[in-house]
Amino acid sequence: MGVGTQKRLETPPLKRSMSDVQAILTRAQRLGLRLQVEGERIAIAPARLCPPELLATIREHKPEVMSLLEARAYHLPPDCVPWLHIARQILAGEFDGADSSTVQSLTIGLRNIGHPLCRRALEWLKGRGQSGGPAKL
Repeated sequence: MGVGTQKRLETPPLKRSMSDVQAILTRAQRLGLRLQVEGERIAIAPARLCPPELLATIREHKPEVMSLLEARAYHLPPDCVPWLHIARQILAGEFDGADSSTVQSLTIGLRNIGHPLCRRALEWLKGRGQSGGPAKL
């Protein structure tokens, strides 16, 4: 580098914080959009008002956006939002083979969250503990 020039340092990308996901939803609301979880999709209405860059951002952070939308729909506090994602992971089998300590920690985290996804994951964990394998749902 020559005198008077500066090298710009690149910082590694960070995971989106919950406030960033809230900012995505706030922007959508300001544009007059309604976002709603429908199964494994996010419905956006009216779709014609959604700018392409916002749509790309929503797609990029779909799991976080879905969890926050679901938490809001069930009037859950923000600290419960990550547990919705964990419940999806449990039901997808990502915790198959977890040791008893991990299962116990997951059970403690999920047991007071009144969302159907968390209830299903909790039932799976309980069934796993009784039979040693996945629960029959």
